[in-house]
Amino acid sequence: MALNFSLLMRKDEIKRYVLEYLVDESILPSTVLETAITVPTDNTFELKRLEIEMSKEVRLKEMEREREKEEREIQMQKEAREHEFRMKQLGLDTGVFDISKHVKFVPKFQEDIVDKFFNHFEKLSEQLKWPRDKWSHTHPE
Repeated sequence: MALNFSLLMRKDEIKRYVLEYLVDESILPSTVLETAITVPTDNTFELKRLEIEMSKEVRLKEMEREREKEEREIQMQKEAREHEFRMKQLGLDTGVFDISKHVKFVPKFQEDIVDKFFNHFEKLSEQLKWPRDKWSHTHPE
């Protein structure tokens, strides 16, 4: 009788098949089959352990990314509240523009550098979102 192996057979299956053949041919005693280890020798357990470890690592990384995302959201909310507070301090949150809260930002007027003064004033006014109709004392009619 010849041994016929399948390419799909695992190492532990081949080992068991060879032992059964040797017992059938009376080359080895039948007690060999009783004592033969049937635990897979193809690293199944090691692969499963590694798979579990990898899935744990993936979950930990996902949890870390989620925590970082939550921390960024909290930081953004904090910055938004701080910005809102600063805007309230400047009087920019109400519909009423109070020049007394903003006059400290206006540079001192100097006649010899009028162009620079107006450029600086316009940039500042735009950054602070001052209403355009409040930029000067004279209103176009």
